[in-house]
Amino acid sequence: MSKDAYIYKALPGSPDGSLLFVFHGTGADESQLLSLGRDLGPQATIVSPRGDVSEHGAARFFRRTGEGVYDMGDLARATDKMVGFVKAHVEAAKPSSVLGLGYSNGANILASVVFAAPSLFDAAVLMHPLI
Repeated sequence: MSKDAYIYKALPGSPDGSLLFVFHGTGADESQLLSLGRDLGPQATIVSPRGDVSEHGAARFFRRTGEGVYDMGDLARATDKMVGFVKAHVEAAKPSSVLGLGYSNGANILASVVFAAPSLFDAAVLMHPLI
């Protein structure tokens, strides 16, 4: 998978520092959690992907079939894609640690990635997930 699999924003950090991925909630974009990420990790390199699914114009990381009901096939697709995206950034940066922070739908995709690839993140913060 490519580092460019998603539209994303990145904020540079210390070359030997942590790599912090931040995942926005439904309807937000890659800018939502950048400042929080910088506050939490002033020396971290921050990568913030935009969800690649649109639900009535609201960006998400995977589809759902109803309120609170996941499209499990699309969740599997999105999880595989995100694992590849994160791995590509980790391989390029060679960080001291890999951290994840997700809100709402972003917390859901982060949780799914952590379950699918438990060694990929050193720590994760899930804010308001539905898991």
